[in-house]
Amino acid sequence: MERLQRRLPVAFLLLLPLLSVDCVSNPKTTVSWCVLSVAEEQKCLDLAGNATARNIRGTLKCVRGLNTRDCMDKIKNGTADAASMFADDIYAAGLCHGLELAAGESHNGVDGNSYYVVAMARRSSSDLSLLEMHERSSCHPGIRTTVGWTVPIGYLVNTSQISVGEQCNFPRAVGNFFGYSCVPGVKDPQHDPRGNNPKNLCEACIGDENDRHICANNQRERHYGEAGALRCVAENLGDVAFVKHTTVFDNLDGKNQESWALDLELEDLKLLCPDGTEAGLDEYGQCHLAAVPANAVVVRMEDKCRVWKYLERLQNVFGNATEGFSLFSSAGYGESDLLFSDATHHLQRVLGSYTSWLGPSYTTILQAFECEGFC
Repeated sequence: MERLQRRLPVAFLLLLPLLSVDCVSNPKTTVSWCVLSVAEEQKCLDLAGNATARNIRGTLKCVRGLNTRDCMDKIKNGTADAASMFADDIYAAGLCHGLELAAGESHNGVDGNSYYVVAMARRSSSDLSLLEMHERSSCHPGIRTTVGWTVPIGYLVNTSQISVGEQCNFPRAVGNFFGYSCVPGVKDPQHDPRGNNPKNLCEACIGDENDRHICANNQRERHYGEAGALRCVAENLGDVAFVKHTTVFDNLDGKNQESWALDLELEDLKLLCPDGTEAGLDEYGQCHLAAVPANAVVVRMEDKCRVWKYLERLQNVFGNATEGFSLFSSAGYGESDLLFSDATHHLQRVLGSYTSWLGPSYTTILQAFECEGFC
């Protein structure tokens, strides 16, 4: 073998590790999928039954996990083989458990990326800059969310505008930085067990019609979520909203019948760019805080190929189904995004590492939170 390797081209030798992974020879034919809810478990069971009925090679087993971290543990110790996870959880799975990815979602034919996180402001705010946000007011969809917390706060830390210090107290640092904000859920016991999080992080929140549930981490707070953060800016209660690039389009043209949305027009808003400039709402591809990677299927390293081959067989039959069971639809289960995001167009194979899927810019944002301890 050594003599043969000396005679082979270098490029071919680099491919040997990939060529040596023979999925077909792996004796294990069952893929155990970790699910997190009754609805997701039911869709998993339905997929398993339909796959058997269509004589798809391999067997799908559904394993119930307590939460995402429990699924990571189950995959690591072999009581589960795979689970679909968000970008932040993919990072923790790789960093803390040495897990990898077998497949990733592709949305609308765009491989890898799910959406952009943007900073949206009123066009009339002429003196705003993302490089000078100190004492400004901000609107966030929710505490500990990718869009409302991880990406914007990670950006502010990485640009040295916010320093969390040795205490690694992000809520306190954010409260000291912004003049006032609406960060729904920041005062909830699980996020503020000692009741010490700054009060100004709830000052741009308005609660419900009876002034109750102010800063609640649910729809009773009218500034909660994507639409709520946009409303916060539209009603002049915040200078900037951190939202998905699709948020404004999802709430215009009669899609949202609330009065604040009916009065809102595209020309009323603009994007703030990381370099301190501004741009139009349709320029999110060049003016965004982060491109958030799409969900991907977490597995043990030795199962990358085997799980992908099984998923490939499943999507060949159920991926574009117009009738019967549909792999990328959660209709009829009472919840959305079960097993995979409903927006998934197809699954693509992930040959590289989990960090290559996340990308350098998003990985850098997550690294800003390492003092909190991912593991």
